[in-house]
Amino acid sequence: MGRIYVNGEQMTDTDYVLKNGDRDLLVVEKPPSLPVHTCGQYAIHTVLGQLRVNEGITGLRVLHRLDRATSGVLLFAKNYETDLEFKTTLKQGQWSKEYICKVDGVFPDEEQVCDQPIGPLVISMGIQCVRPDGKEAKSRFKKLWSDGTHSVVQVHIETGRTHQIRVHSQFLGHPIVGDQLYNSAVWGSTKGKNAEYQKSFEELCEDVRNTHKSENWHEKPNPEFEQRMELLAADSTEITPETPGLTVDQRPEFDEICQKCNVESKKVPDNHYQLFLHCLKYETPKWCFKTELPEWAVQK
Repeated sequence: MGRIYVNGEQMTDTDYVLKNGDRDLLVVEKPPSLPVHTCGQYAIHTVLGQLRVNEGITGLRVLHRLDRATSGVLLFAKNYETDLEFKTTLKQGQWSKEYICKVDGVFPDEEQVCDQPIGPLVISMGIQCVRPDGKEAKSRFKKLWSDGTHSVVQVHIETGRTHQIRVHSQFLGHPIVGDQLYNSAVWGSTKGKNAEYQKSFEELCEDVRNTHKSENWHEKPNPEFEQRMELLAADSTEITPETPGLTVDQRPEFDEICQKCNVESKKVPDNHYQLFLHCLKYETPKWCFKTELPEWAVQK
């Protein structure tokens, strides 16, 4: 129906495309809540899906990824040669990657460097942690300002591990505000500061998995629904279908035989849609792409 909205506003081609003028690159400013590509229950409601439906652009190659709830600069290559060139320069350390995040607490005034190795904790969920046998990772944090409760911090990452900033900020004792995965007491009384979890790795893995398992989001079904379906199945009365061509506006808001209409949905918290983490700038010796600071990062 074309009814694709982000944060209540319908997306248009001018909302998010930063660069689409040559044969090599397409750059967008990704809004929070959109995954980069098809995954789980997301198909058209992805960056690649939006570019395909709204712009007619296909065949893009992902140069780097941002988490679904993360916003900011996102780059795509339009051909194999550009894809190969940029991934080669990435491995050679020629990319400068700058992020902005909002964290709990008053961050130190001095630059903080975290070089703790990162590896998987719950592989099936993509949840990471600091672990001695993890992959090399390095992040540099610098406080921009603080209101006494939270701090907005500039981050330069020298590697690109999954959830690197989220894990390293947790390790430093300043997890990202409202981060469902890494700002939680399930990691211990200090929420994983210095990788001190007060439990074994196996116990931590199990506790984190149980905290985020899909069953926690299961909807509560209407107890009368199954009985109603049994009665309908036993009824030999001929069913008259709806008039063809009814629009969504003309359909009833509740359908007694629709399964989705007969469940009580759990309210999704706001921090499920937006993480206070924004990719501000990507730069190489050849080019630089930068966005404005997000509203939450501007000092009032």
